[in-house]
Amino acid sequence: MAKDTMQAVNQAEQQARQTVLRAKEEGEQLAAKAAEAGRQAVTDAVKEARKKADVLRGVARADAEKLRAQSVQELQDTKERLQKSAAGAKDKVSAELKKIVLGQP
Repeated sequence: MAKDTMQAVNQAEQQARQTVLRAKEEGEQLAAKAAEAGRQAVTDAVKEARKKADVLRGVARADAEKLRAQSVQELQDTKERLQKSAAGAKDKVSAELKKIVLGQP
């Protein structure tokens, strides 16, 4: 009976060691899976951030192009207005010079 008890104790210890070993292996596997999932999450987050950055860059480029086009148009409008003003002033100056040269009041 003592022999049976010792064998039962040895078996229980062996099972306990195996249980601890399995638990340790499972813990390591879970830790490795969690680390991989973390790396994948970071990779996915970086990809998503790049996509958003690309979209924002495209929007910024479109806005910049729109502003550039507006500036070009405003510059062209100002140039035309100044040319018309200068042409009008030129005509007035010519008329006044003719009056002075011809001695007309």
